[in-house]
Amino acid sequence: MGSHSHTRPPLNDCPGAQEVSHIRRLWVYAKRDVKPEELARLEEAIRRYRLEAAIHPFHASSSSLRALPVGEALSWADAIVAVGGDGTLLKAYHETRGALPILGVACRSVGYLMEIPLSRIEKAIELIADGKYWVEERVVGLASAGRWSGEFVNEVLVTPLRRERPARFTVRADGAVLLQGRFDGLIVATPTGSTAYALSAGGAVVDPQLRAFSIVPLAPLTALAKPLVVSSSRRIEVTAAADCGCAATIDGTEAAQLEVCTISISEAARTLKLLKLPIGEDPWVRLVRRLTDTPVA
Repeated sequence: MGSHSHTRPPLNDCPGAQEVSHIRRLWVYAKRDVKPEELARLEEAIRRYRLEAAIHPFHASSSSLRALPVGEALSWADAIVAVGGDGTLLKAYHETRGALPILGVACRSVGYLMEIPLSRIEKAIELIADGKYWVEERVVGLASAGRWSGEFVNEVLVTPLRRERPARFTVRADGAVLLQGRFDGLIVATPTGSTAYALSAGGAVVDPQLRAFSIVPLAPLTALAKPLVVSSSRRIEVTAAADCGCAATIDGTEAAQLEVCTISISEAARTLKLLKLPIGEDPWVRLVRRLTDTPVA
């Protein structure tokens, strides 16, 4: 299935949409295996429409753009162009702490968060130069245990350190037990993350505009332990009774080893800001592409 475009409703009719000041400066954050000729296509479009741009230092040798480290980019750029797949966009969010809106450009990857394929970059840059865009804000989760805390765009995965046997998990919301049993692990996902690991583990697809968390047990021994969706306004607590402690993994990369496995889950103060365009792929078409693992054109 190739790329599909559609006509977006007016900005005021887009749930979660926020107006932003005019974008003139772009910071390019590309996946490590993006080819120089692919970067060159993006750079040519930026020059054609007279926008300013800089690039992450990792790609300085393969790009004509000046290299700008993240600290300087945060005070200079108006938006990020993340080129690659969903993992690239997640890394861009974590490296910049969600400070800037992100345009996702899919490049040889299946990307549910990516707004457009690289094949449409010229039109995308034209629209940005003309001010025809908006920003969609999405819930980001915050997991904390003692002195440790971590933000998750997709999910936090809690597993026992000794993976050879399951742990007994208890999930509470506002103090009441919602879920209890022995599992190999437990996922707490944002609506954005409901189409990632949580979906593969049997969780429901959650509308990204909802303020909610999806709670998904992994390989439950308890027959009635099923995935749940709860409001993110509730006070959620996950406890794992594991002999040697547990691991909390944020968005598939950052893992923390915890001796006391009681983790509080809440909304983070920051949000994921996605730069949206009138030519962006319909989110439900994108979901079908995600479910069928079909790459973009």
